[in-house]
Amino acid sequence: MSVRLISANRYTVGQLVEIYNQTRVDYLVPMPMSADRLAAYIHDYDVDLGGSVVALLDDEVAGLGMLGLREKRSWITRLGVLPNNRRVGIGERILEKMLENARALGATQSQLEVITGNDRAKSLFKKHGFLETGEYIVFRRAPDPSIAPPGGTLTRLDKEQALERLRFAPRQTWINEFKSMSNASDVFSINLTLDDGSHGWVIFRRKIPTLSHVILHTEHGDPAVVGMKLLAHLHLLHPRLDTYAENIHDTDAHIPAYLSLDYFEAFRRTEMGLLL
Repeated sequence: MSVRLISANRYTVGQLVEIYNQTRVDYLVPMPMSADRLAAYIHDYDVDLGGSVVALLDDEVAGLGMLGLREKRSWITRLGVLPNNRRVGIGERILEKMLENARALGATQSQLEVITGNDRAKSLFKKHGFLETGEYIVFRRAPDPSIAPPGGTLTRLDKEQALERLRFAPRQTWINEFKSMSNASDVFSINLTLDDGSHGWVIFRRKIPTLSHVILHTEHGDPAVVGMKLLAHLHLLHPRLDTYAENIHDTDAHIPAYLSLDYFEAFRRTEMGLLL
């Protein structure tokens, strides 16, 4: 058995998405992608294809791993091995190579997210020194136009205003943080003030047929109430769009607001970190 690791920048986005989708055919949460979506993913999350890795087993594609880079931080993502090539150490080889590349590119820390319940992957990451840093919920909500008007004074914010609020919000994971949302082209936000003076905002991405990357923040008042009314306004504005709220910390005070608007827990992610 001969395993070679080569830079992902030797492949087109179309080839990479084909490899990625093959690694996810039987995954806990498959999350298939198109070439357009992967290209946006690479752009929005600062994926360095030179530091990313394709694994070849006897000259046949066997796996893939992508490396995000932001200053001194690195992000391990889209790590996967084709089903017929698992349990022979290819995933570990990919991980080790990406960590080596991250160090060579100046990163001093690395982070990743693993689907909660994927114990084999979590064990691999722990073996290489990664520690758990948080657990996050991915909520989903189906379209439902039957929401009563929630009241309050609503203001739509442009992207620059939205990002200014996000800059000072509590820490977000890689996919929702300021730089990711700044890179994205489809960021929107609304601000809400209630009659009792409570107020807050919600930032989200909109790309039909979905809303995604929903981030709630209450500046004054009860997060359960302010969050619920913000979400109600959001879905009155976009009643026919499916919605994903990704990486909501499991201690977030807005969780009751999501549940009150019929969001359901799709799965959880465990964030892990490593000092390089």
